Amino acid sequence: MNESVANVSNSYYVTVRGERFTCGDVTGLGPQGDLGLPGQVLTLTLDECVLTDVPGAREWALSTEAPAEPCNVKIEEIRAGSTAPPTTWYLTDARPDSVTDHSTTATSHETRIGRLTLHAAKISPAMP
Repeated sequence: MNESVANVSNSYYVTVRGERFTCGDVTGLGPQGDLGLPGQVLTLTLDECVLTDVPGAREWALSTEAPAEPCNVKIEEIRAGSTAPPTTWYLTDARPDSVTDHSTTATSHETRIGRLTLHAAKISPAMP
């Protein structure tokens, strides 16, 4: 019996300073980061990010050379094909650490980041 399995992927909305952009994948939100411990530095990796017309979020994400002011970040996981509300996490005192493979297109006001690594003091899942 041949069964076809559709490749369904999730996407993520990331909100920084009131501006929202998308990412294809986020790692580091699981048990290693929930709530955090005093003094613990939590690391997250955001892949395939697209920032369009969000100058504040873009400046923050690309500020790895001149350290960005830590800020609160909201991450929402959107499940493809699901009508359920998104799963949401809140990051406290998040700041970018490194960026790879980024490019900007001036005509479309779009910045693409292959991988954005950031650190946070605390990760809190939203409770339903």
